Amino acid sequence: MRVLIVSRPDAESKPGGDITLLESVATALRELGIDVTVTTALDPNARGYDVAHLFGVFDPPRARRQTDALVRSGVPLVITPVWWDRSGLFALAPRVERILRDRNTARIDARLEKLRRDERHLTHHAGKGAERWRAAQAEILGRASLVLAGSNVEAFACSAMLGVHDVPYMVALYGVDDEAFDVPRPQRRNGIICVGRLQSLKNQAMLLYALRDTDLEITLVGQCFDPPYGELCRRLATPNTRFVERVPRAELLAMMAHAEVHVLPSWADLPGFVSLDAAAVGARVVAGTRGSEREYLGPDVAYVDPLDPDEIYAAVMGEIARGPRDRGDALERRIGALTWESNAQITLEAYARVLGGRR
Repeated sequence: MRVLIVSRPDAESKPGGDITLLESVATALRELGIDVTVTTALDPNARGYDVAHLFGVFDPPRARRQTDALVRSGVPLVITPVWWDRSGLFALAPRVERILRDRNTARIDARLEKLRRDERHLTHHAGKGAERWRAAQAEILGRASLVLAGSNVEAFACSAMLGVHDVPYMVALYGVDDEAFDVPRPQRRNGIICVGRLQSLKNQAMLLYALRDTDLEITLVGQCFDPPYGELCRRLATPNTRFVERVPRAELLAMMAHAEVHVLPSWADLPGFVSLDAAAVGARVVAGTRGSEREYLGPDVAYVDPLDPDEIYAAVMGEIARGPRDRGDALERRIGALTWESNAQITLEAYARVLGGRR
């Protein structure tokens, strides 16, 4: 079987979770003997391939152009959406950033509390721009032969929120790399770490505000493509905060293994590979509540509202107080069951389905 996997054109300059997913799936498929080609072309030609597999509909102009080319090629099209409704992020994040730029803590707290009260009203109507964006994403998904989601939550969201009902869905849970479980675990851990691109979506500014009065060592790892947001984070940083733009994977896993807690109070992660890696290396985990985090991490981590700094503070301090995790605990067993081989097997089942049972 020959498969053409289609990535976004800026994959190399702006790596992210969708690229990690795509590369991991491609590698696992090759290990099963599948002939896989990865392209970043805006107008990919899938002629001569058995299946085309597009990753990501979060940027409709790009995804529509790639989808048009793939449909013209005449081969079955599988789409992995990497999608979540971010209208709440778009409505609330600019307000959060304006609030956090204030210098008066009491005023910040009062305005954040009001924003939490107003959240439902502010996000109930997505606005014409967001509605057009969703309609474009729905149109793209509707052209797929099959939608291969990364969680049941994501599949439900695409069906219920985008209204894409007439395309078959399958779910292939993400895997966790074996190397993460083999990282040496130090006897003593210290501080917290947050791994993710420095941006509103990942919510590092709120994390820093929540921990402003602590003496915790805080490490933020991730590149910044939004200079104003990066400046805000640096202004909110404590004296014990350090910023690390990018490190090799082995070094990143070691940094996670030395931290007490990995915190990612994100607005929408599906579920956040870094949270899975942190769990695999033995760190305590604090995650957001707006994506598929619960489906992957289960009851063994702390969850926080990304709009509530008090909740973030309490969760971080609570996880630190719980102390080190034991080898082979429930969280490690849960994460250990997630393998890329299993993901690839389900992906092959999806390909066979769109090919009419041929593998």
